[in-house]
Amino acid sequence: MDAPAHELPKKYRHAILSLIKGLICLSAIASFIACVAIYYPESDFHFWGYVMFAALYLIVFLANANMYRCFNIGMLRRRELVFSFCIASFLTNFIMYFVISLLCKFIIDPLPLLAVLLFQWAAGSLLLLLANRMFFLLRPVRNAAMVCSQDQHETETLEKFQNMRDSYRIVEVISEAAGFDAIAAGLAPYSTVIAGAIDASLRQKLVNFCFEHNKRLFVLPSVQDIILHNSHETFVGDSVVYLCKNRAFTIEQLAVKRLMDIAVSLLGLLLTSPIMLVTALLIKLYDGGPVFFRQVRYTRNLERFTLIKFRSMIVDAEKDGARFTTPDDQRITPVGRFIRRTRIDELPQFFNILRGEMSLVGPRAERIENADYYCEMLPEFRYRMKVKAGLTGYAQIYGKYNTSYEDKLKLDLLYIENCSLIQDLQLLLLTVRVLFLPESTEGFRSTTIGELQKEREHRDELDRSA
Repeated sequence: MDAPAHELPKKYRHAILSLIKGLICLSAIASFIACVAIYYPESDFHFWGYVMFAALYLIVFLANANMYRCFNIGMLRRRELVFSFCIASFLTNFIMYFVISLLCKFIIDPLPLLAVLLFQWAAGSLLLLLANRMFFLLRPVRNAAMVCSQDQHETETLEKFQNMRDSYRIVEVISEAAGFDAIAAGLAPYSTVIAGAIDASLRQKLVNFCFEHNKRLFVLPSVQDIILHNSHETFVGDSVVYLCKNRAFTIEQLAVKRLMDIAVSLLGLLLTSPIMLVTALLIKLYDGGPVFFRQVRYTRNLERFTLIKFRSMIVDAEKDGARFTTPDDQRITPVGRFIRRTRIDELPQFFNILRGEMSLVGPRAERIENADYYCEMLPEFRYRMKVKAGLTGYAQIYGKYNTSYEDKLKLDLLYIENCSLIQDLQLLLLTVRVLFLPESTEGFRSTTIGELQKEREHRDELDRSA
């Protein structure tokens, strides 16, 4: 059973958290309206004008807060919550600054709004940390059981659940070989069930069992699950059918997406040119080696292109063959460590985008050796190449450098099956948050494809002998 300590009825827990979220919104709106009333009298609002302006501010703030998930209390880590809130409030005030300027018919002084923003960051961060603390105090840790098949991918997922000690405690792991009756009996004491890569018929029984007994169910999806989940409902006569798209974008959307790629890449090159110039000088001064790193990668339809990045490793870093980046990799230079952490090394890819080899948003461009190996191990991995490789995307935002290729594929399929120009804009805005999350650049434990293959073969041998 779940731990009863500090447990309150669910409605009270939600009420407390909703109250804190309301206080965050209220403090943001009140400070902004006070700033407008005191420092921008040219806006000439009356009572109902301020009410409407407050409503507009709330709508913009909630839209940004939803995009950056800054109210996902208990789901995101404290640092992510605070940083997401800071970005959401900054974007809201940035937008409203231009709205006030339009109302006043001149560019207003931004300093009062900057002071308000600092207050909002301080007050909002404190309230979010309080809400996060209250979430774990009032919500018991859920004891969970996992039904698995000993697949390597689900073993990695199990490890991730075990790291969520404040939310879930994996008490029992049951093999699908036990049969449904034994599994159902074993799941009886637990409120949370995790279904791994188990047989489809067993999973269906498990879904029905959990639904009937009001148990929370996590399912590790297959590639086909993601494709079907993101299909479109339509009708054939009076029958409901699911339609899976055979192309990611229409011709019109591709044309607009290409225009957006050209416009944003040109703007990006213009704005970041001072940063790129300084970076090039630092790399050259450090060891006198080449400034750029060039490597052949795959893009749409398995076409090959030469990707350009700033060199972050020593010269001849792969003279002994291709190797993954590992934690504390000695091949990375001091300059390289900084530009990798801040993603400055990715900026030259604007040239790839401008030439049409890449897009702003899309799956990460994989090197040839890695992609060929992943396609051999998981043929569906080639589905990622239905669209152009991208500078940013689902896998780049929600994944890490060392995210397994199975999870990379699923993240990229989520983008491909849901892609739209609006989603591209959202992902571009979400990319800002990734720049400050060092976990996204973690290295692999294995250093080469060969080691990765041997490690997988060793684990498969252990699974067979278990």
